[in-house]
Amino acid sequence: MTPPHSTPEVDIARPALARIYDFVLGGGHHFAADREVARKILDIIPGYQNFALENRSFLRRAALHMLDTGIDQFLDLGSGLLSFGPIHEIVHGVNPECRVVYVDNDPVVTANVELRTSGDPRIGVIQSDLCAVHGILEHPATRRVLDPYQPLGVFAVAVLHCVPDSNNLVRVLSEYHARLTAGSMLAASHASGERLGPDLTTAGRRILAEAGITAVSRTREEFAALLGPWCPDSDGVVALNWWRPDGVPNALSNVMGYAVMATRAAELNVQ
Repeated sequence: MTPPHSTPEVDIARPALARIYDFVLGGGHHFAADREVARKILDIIPGYQNFALENRSFLRRAALHMLDTGIDQFLDLGSGLLSFGPIHEIVHGVNPECRVVYVDNDPVVTANVELRTSGDPRIGVIQSDLCAVHGILEHPATRRVLDPYQPLGVFAVAVLHCVPDSNNLVRVLSEYHARLTAGSMLAASHASGERLGPDLTTAGRRILAEAGITAVSRTREEFAALLGPWCPDSDGVVALNWWRPDGVPNALSNVMGYAVMATRAAELNVQ
């Protein structure tokens, strides 16, 4: 398999979560260091692959739901490599006029996304930390592709658990909420060690930490608290495979995370 497009500033000996994730999903955009970490995790947590697959499935269902509400522009925070059902392919299959901006802090990811989407005026690519709200929303790619006066579909799928508490995710998500138009929606998922237990959760986090990767396990309640002013839909915060599934999910499936769809409601003017 062909390794990802590399640039001089990329240290291929340093693992990256996007490439680990790609390997777990069966992709071909990863290096030896990424594969080594992935295999260590899978050795102790085989369900990690199912978690990755369920995240991609949730992203697809959430994108189609947003389309049904009339949203036709999307911002994918922590997009990762576009190996499996990227948002633009999902939404363009329904509405070819949809616009998408991908954001990731990994230069290998953004180089890969730019290579795959080069020349498509409906798509923008930004290399940035998702916490840099102002920089992302004011970036030339965002201003070119997205309309700030129309509702936006925001994705934060399998990425919030990479942000430590010190970054104050409540503030970050609240800032996105404040900057976006009423009717905008947020689809988010988060890893949790509640079903794994403390020993396996600690072991998995240790493997990632030794590779220089941050991973934070949060409970369902802690994940919900991150949403701040975003209003969860009637489903609330549920197990990944239970958010509006295509069929009947396996009740015994040990999915290691939660998902939510939330809306930026209109502000009420009180006289």
